[in-house]
Amino acid sequence: MRISFQLNAASPLQIKDFFRKLEVPVELTVQGTYRGETHYYFHRPEHSTTSFVISDDMHGKIVIGMDGLSSYDDYKFFPYLIDTLGLHLNGHSPKLMSREDGKTYSVYERLGAQWIEDCIGEEIASLKVILSVIPRCYLELPKNGIHYVSLEQLKRYGVNLHSSTSRIYGYIQYLLRKGWLLEATKEEFLADRMAYAMDVEIDVPQHVSIGRVKSWQTDGTETWESFSREDVDMLLELGKEYREGTPVDGVVLNDIGTLYQEGVGVFPDGYQAEFWFKEAVRQGDLTYASANLGDLYRKGCGTLPVSLPQAFEAYRHSSDPYAFYRIGQGYEEGWAGVPDLHLAMFWYKKAAQAGHHLALKRLFRPWKNARAFEVKCTCVLTETHLRFILNALAF
Repeated sequence: MRISFQLNAASPLQIKDFFRKLEVPVELTVQGTYRGETHYYFHRPEHSTTSFVISDDMHGKIVIGMDGLSSYDDYKFFPYLIDTLGLHLNGHSPKLMSREDGKTYSVYERLGAQWIEDCIGEEIASLKVILSVIPRCYLELPKNGIHYVSLEQLKRYGVNLHSSTSRIYGYIQYLLRKGWLLEATKEEFLADRMAYAMDVEIDVPQHVSIGRVKSWQTDGTETWESFSREDVDMLLELGKEYREGTPVDGVVLNDIGTLYQEGVGVFPDGYQAEFWFKEAVRQGDLTYASANLGDLYRKGCGTLPVSLPQAFEAYRHSSDPYAFYRIGQGYEEGWAGVPDLHLAMFWYKKAAQAGHHLALKRLFRPWKNARAFEVKCTCVLTETHLRFILNALAF
């Protein structure tokens, strides 16, 4: 599904000038003319998993679009893209009229968090319907090639048509970031397009949760990961295949560990959770599995006891900003030895620079060990503390 916004331009579109006004790096990948319209396909190298497109009919009608399976960062970027394009073409920010109350709002007011959630929900519902009928669901605006989402590929990650919207969307984004989505041949694409045209009524497969797990975005935003019975059964089967020698991605093994850690669809078992998190790290998940292993040791689980030194070591192997925050906490509280507030501040700052809210809050709270720190560091606590706070807020 393509998400589009139309602007009526008072001046001609100069694409290079527009890109310069964005003040963020974008890469133009394709430029071409079709049926009298010029199309510019571009993306942000560090953030985009799909493409944006601007279409110009050369008569003042400009349409800007994005893929419904775009990254969450690109969803947040889209209002800025529209606003900057409106300023570039017309000298003022565009306004959107609400169908609910008839009032006009800025693009930032209308295209906020709720709009993003609704768009992703509609996109995943559409994907479920398509994959109920044909084996491939194509991206509207891939960065290159003819890429598609397939149910068979999703199943290798414990994802199915009864999975939650967030699990399906999250794993599609994971595959896009890795460049692992499959590419269709022209023959497959044309055959599937014929199937797309069929008039078929399909009920959208529904997600029925049997348990939720608290999760976080890398910036510290709290979310919930919900699992269906189908999810659990599929993940446990993938775990069985892994024990028998079949390769399984580390992020999937991390999900299995989470089931045992939280008791979703299985009895809570700290030692099983420990095993799967460690295997996930061995198979390359150095972000979430290491952080989850740290949480497991920090809190304990069933008969698995709390071990702060082990938690500290696990967090040190993670690239998740949440783990950076916990490393700072470990240095501050001396989980693995004598407290070191200089190193604590370093790791809190590193987490804060990634936008993690707990680290930002910690930088502003009073320090319990301030007196000991002043003695050790020859009374430089106040200046050092303030300098780190100012630097953290300057990113």
